[in-house]
Amino acid sequence: MFSPEILQSLPQKLDGISQGLSLMIPELLLCVWILVGIFAELFLHGRSNKFSTSWRYFITQIGLLLAFVLAIQRMKTGMTGFASFSFFWINAGSNSINALLLFLAIVLILVNQAQQKSFQFEEKMGFLSILGGALLVSISSHWLSIFLSIEWMSLGTYLLVGIRKDAEGSRAILPYVLFGLASTALLLYGISFVYGITETMHITSPEFSRGLATADPYLVGLALTLVSSSLLFKLAWAPFHPWSPDVIESLPASWMTWISTAPKIAITFLGIRLLHFIPMSLEVPIAFLAILTLLVGNLGALGQQNSKRLLAYSGIAHGGFMAMAWLFPIQQATEVLLFYSLIYGLSSLLVFYLIDESPSSPYKSNDLEQWSGLAKSRPLASIFLLIGMVALAGLPPAGSFIAKVTYFSFLWEKYQNSSQMLTLILLLTAILTTALGIFYYLKIPYQIYFKKKAQEDRVNIWNENGNMWVYAVLVGLILGSFLAPTVVWEFLK
Repeated sequence: MFSPEILQSLPQKLDGISQGLSLMIPELLLCVWILVGIFAELFLHGRSNKFSTSWRYFITQIGLLLAFVLAIQRMKTGMTGFASFSFFWINAGSNSINALLLFLAIVLILVNQAQQKSFQFEEKMGFLSILGGALLVSISSHWLSIFLSIEWMSLGTYLLVGIRKDAEGSRAILPYVLFGLASTALLLYGISFVYGITETMHITSPEFSRGLATADPYLVGLALTLVSSSLLFKLAWAPFHPWSPDVIESLPASWMTWISTAPKIAITFLGIRLLHFIPMSLEVPIAFLAILTLLVGNLGALGQQNSKRLLAYSGIAHGGFMAMAWLFPIQQATEVLLFYSLIYGLSSLLVFYLIDESPSSPYKSNDLEQWSGLAKSRPLASIFLLIGMVALAGLPPAGSFIAKVTYFSFLWEKYQNSSQMLTLILLLTAILTTALGIFYYLKIPYQIYFKKKAQEDRVNIWNENGNMWVYAVLVGLILGSFLAPTVVWEFLK
């Protein structure tokens, strides 16, 4: 059945596959825990919804906590190296990124449970698939592992977006899946071009950089355009953003937050890695698309009268802001991405959950007036939402202010070193759109504090006798990152 040559080489191949897997224990544990969760569903079938949901939360939290502890240990001990035929490259940057992703996942699940949200089997699998794919994307150094990890992450997003079965859910899922399939085809076609040019699938191989440097520039440009188009779709960068508002508006708070943060963090870090090995300068196209994304996201949010669509367009702008790290040296880019992603993830959790407690409104409807006058009846929740909006806008006393100022300083340094006029235009655009963001981020707080509504028109949005302590913890973390940024920087590094 098998030739002697195959049998003789089998031990060597198995050694190659298992080589360095000890460096990937957090990721492998999560993959195994997903199988444990699937097996556990056999015992939850037919039980009450409350019983099943409690056990799903418990099993998921145990796995996430174990993986997070192992990721912290790996990060603090500085474990680095290649694994499994160099398909995966574990270094200091990927260690920190994966620890951050696991931390945000734990916080999201804890908040979701504290707010007594549903956690069906489909939601659990979608959530863990996005997390597993994001963790593997950040350590992948081979085009095959990059492609499979991105697709695993994408399948999780399709599952979460498709949970809603009404007309609005169908309106969101159909275009998203169709565009997602197209982006997959572009990525696969681009990878085939890159392999044909470089004759290697390893992005860390010298042949990769040498092949791109010596090949026909138009062919290289075509290959990189195909690959980048697919990656920018995952980031919702303009002009690949139209799916984002409909998808975000159709989701509950937990999955709004998760789809808006985890894939963006992973893809942005993958871009940082790829650009380090691409021998030509891509400063001009990156700066141009970043300017376009900032303008589309912020101007789109400015004209919105629906709370969730406003946040969806602001998420496009944040994705553009986050990936400006591609213009920085790899160490600076990783550090600023870590800090910005932490504050953005916590702020999104706080704001999305508070916004999602309002009564559901029709598609694209004007729901801003329902927030009128809530400061008197719900003072604590109102101040929490105000702090969350201030954090998303990048104003003090939120840690996002420090993150944005750091981006501005690195952009200015980049301009001084390259004298590229488009980089200066990007810096000015980022500053102006940040100022513009103040106007639309404060739309809801303005309604809450300065508008009045008739008593008979008021709606019951927040129950301040409930789990307000969850939001208080998030607010404390956001404000603490501004008051003690050095502590956060050192921990993330």
